[in-house]
Amino acid sequence: MNTSIASQHGARTLSNTNRLAQDINERAFSLLQKNRQRRLLLSRSEDRRRYVPSEEPSRIESTIPAVTQIRRRKVKTKRYRPSDVALQEIRKYQRSTDLLISKMPFARLVKEVTDQFTTEEQELRWQSMAIMALQEASEAYLVGLLEHTNLLALHAKRITIMRKDMQLARRIRGQFI
Repeated sequence: MNTSIASQHGARTLSNTNRLAQDINERAFSLLQKNRQRRLLLSRSEDRRRYVPSEEPSRIESTIPAVTQIRRRKVKTKRYRPSDVALQEIRKYQRSTDLLISKMPFARLVKEVTDQFTTEEQELRWQSMAIMALQEASEAYLVGLLEHTNLLALHAKRITIMRKDMQLARRIRGQFI
């Protein structure tokens, strides 16, 4: 028995979407396995370099006279505190005018939400400029809301924002649902 449900225009079928979802899941699973294997190989090679002395450098070092051998010293990298890193990121994002949310995931989210509110006959298409405008407006709204949330947290003599701060900011704005 064929379980495909086709629309009048033949745009989408249930079996095609199920097959597509299955293909995507299989591809994602195979990529995940490849990444795990790469990480495992990388950690193994790092462990070998750390704990098993290789033969080539010892041969090279034995041919160099002891006076000219250069001592190996560890290069210390400066460790920043998490608060310093956060402040650097804040300054970086305040200087830039770039979008903070990736474009493709945002576009997929917009299309997924519109698909929930439309039927298969009402298939909507989005212009790239419309999605960009929506993303600009969304990010401006979120940044403003987070600014107000931060002010409310500071008013409560805290530096950590909490859910209740965001709820109060939305309520003061008149957006509480």
